[in-house]
Amino acid sequence: MSGELSQALDATEGVEVFFRDDDAGWEDARLLELVGRFAEHGLPVDLAVIPAELDEPLAQRLRESHAGLHQHGYAHTNHQLEGRKCEFGPARDRAAQHADIERGQARLQALLGDRLDPFFTPPWNRCTRDTAEVLVELDFVLLSREHKAEPFGRLPELPVHLDVARLSPDQLDERFAAQVREGGPVGVMFHHGVMEPDDMARASELLELLANHPHVTARSMRDLCP
Repeated sequence: MSGELSQALDATEGVEVFFRDDDAGWEDARLLELVGRFAEHGLPVDLAVIPAELDEPLAQRLRESHAGLHQHGYAHTNHQLEGRKCEFGPARDRAAQHADIERGQARLQALLGDRLDPFFTPPWNRCTRDTAEVLVELDFVLLSREHKAEPFGRLPELPVHLDVARLSPDQLDERFAAQVREGGPVGVMFHHGVMEPDDMARASELLELLANHPHVTARSMRDLCP
C-alpha cells in the first residue's frame, strides 16, 4: 500500500474495521487460501456463504475455521430481466423471496450448525424492502449491503465500503484513507473467487498493515451487531 492510508491511520485516534468475503461455495482453494491469510495475521473475517453451493467437505473446513459464517442469498442467481443483477430484486415477489431465503437458511443450519450467524448478505449487495421484511420474519438480526444503499429501517444494517478485489492499489489506498477519515466501522469486502496470486499478495500487505497499526481495531460482524 502507498502512503495515503498509512497517513490517515496515523492521524486518526482509532478506527474499527471489519472484513467480509463473499461467495463462499465457489473457488474453494482460493477461499481457503484467503481464510488462511487472515489467520496468519490474526484478523477476523466473515464469510458470506451461498447455501446452494455449499457441500459437506467445505462445510467441515468452514466449521473448523476461525471465520464467521452467514447466509449469502440462496443460489447467487440473477432474476432481473433488465437493469442491474439481483437475486432478491423487484422481479421477484415476496413469496418467492421468502421461499428461497428460508430454504437457504435451513440448508446452512443443517451444514454449519451453531457456527451460523443469523446475518444476511444479498448477492451483488442488492435487495428490496420485501427482502428485509422476510428477513425479520425468519429471525435474521443483521443485513449487510453496500454503504450507498438507503437503510430499510426494518433490522440493523452493517454496510461495506470497499471491494479489495475490484479496486486498483491506488484506488483502494485513496478510498480506504477517505473512509478512515470519515470514521468507522469501515467494511472491507473481498471476492476470493476473482483474486489471482498478485491480488492475494496485495491483500496480505493490506492485512499486515491493519493488523500491526496501533490505531486499528479489527472486529467481526458479530462484534458489531447491535
